[in-house]
Amino acid sequence: MAATADQITRLCDDWLAAVMQPGGAIAIGTNSERFRLRANEVNFHEIDFDALCASIVGLTKVVLLLGLNTVVDADHQLLWSWCAEALLCHRAEVFQAEQRELRQLLATAIHCALAGSRNPNLRPSDWQRENLISQLQSIHTQELAANSFLSLVYLAFPLLEGLLKLRCAAFVDMSGKVLAHFDVPKRGGEPRRVKEYGLERPRDRQCNSIRDLLVLYRAEVAGDAVARCLDDIFARLEQLEEKPGPDALADWRNSSLHGARSFPTIAGTVMGCALLVAIDGIAGRYDDLRQVALEGVIRRQQMPRRFGDSFYPPW
Repeated sequence: MAATADQITRLCDDWLAAVMQPGGAIAIGTNSERFRLRANEVNFHEIDFDALCASIVGLTKVVLLLGLNTVVDADHQLLWSWCAEALLCHRAEVFQAEQRELRQLLATAIHCALAGSRNPNLRPSDWQRENLISQLQSIHTQELAANSFLSLVYLAFPLLEGLLKLRCAAFVDMSGKVLAHFDVPKRGGEPRRVKEYGLERPRDRQCNSIRDLLVLYRAEVAGDAVARCLDDIFARLEQLEEKPGPDALADWRNSSLHGARSFPTIAGTVMGCALLVAIDGIAGRYDDLRQVALEGVIRRQQMPRRFGDSFYPPW
C-alpha cells in the first residue's frame, strides 16, 4: 500500500528530531537514517497528491536545520526527479508554447539538482565504475557537478518567480506588468499597512518582488492543500530566521548574490516552494498524470540510452 501524507510527515519529523542535538549540533547516523523515506518503502510514483505535497514540505524542512546546515539526500533527488516527470510529461500542459523558456528553466534546474546524484544502493564494484565515468568527463563537467547547488541557487529564484507569475496570471503577466489591482501587507505586519499594485500610478504597475508575489499567490491563488504546505515551510523559515517566510526568501535572494548564505539550503528550500507552486496547477489531474508519467518512465527504461527528457529515477 502506498504511503500516506501523515506517514510521510511523521517520518520527516522523526528524522529531524533524531538529528538535532542539544546546543544545535547535528548527528546523522543509524538512529536518524532509519527514518529516511526510501528506507520505509516510500515510492514517489505510487503516492497520491496529498502525500506528494507532504513529501515536498517534509523534505524541504529537512534541509532547514539550525544554523542553516543542509543535508541533501537521495530522498530529495528521488522526489525532485519524480516531480519533473509529472510536470513535464506530454499531457501535463503546465506550460503553453509561449512559456517554453520557463519550461526549459524548470527542466534545467532539476537536471542541475540531480547532477551529482548516485544510487545509494550501488555495490562496491558499481561505485568503481561510476567513479571511472566521472573521471572520464571533462574537467568543466566535473566542476559543474561538484558545484551544482551554487548554480541551482541562481536558477531556483527566477524559476520560482516565473512559476508565481504563471499561476497569478489574473494579476500580473510574465514580465511583471500588473493586470488587475491587488495589495499585499507591507513588512512588519502592522495593520492597514499595505503595498498597493494597480493601473493608476506608473510605480504601481510593475511587480517583480518575489516576496509580494508569494504573498499574493498564497492569499488569492493557491489551492487549500498547497496553501497549508506553504504555511508549514514559512513557519519553519520564521523559526530559523526570525522573520516571516516570504520576507526570509526575499532576503535570501539578495544575500545569495554575495555568498552570505548556504547555497544548498537556499537552493533546496526555493526548489521546494517552486515545486509546490508548480504541482498546484495539476492538482485536479494528478492521478491521471501520475500514470502517464510512470508509463513514460517504463517506456524509456527499455531504450538503450537515456535522453534529456528523462528525470526519474535520478540515476
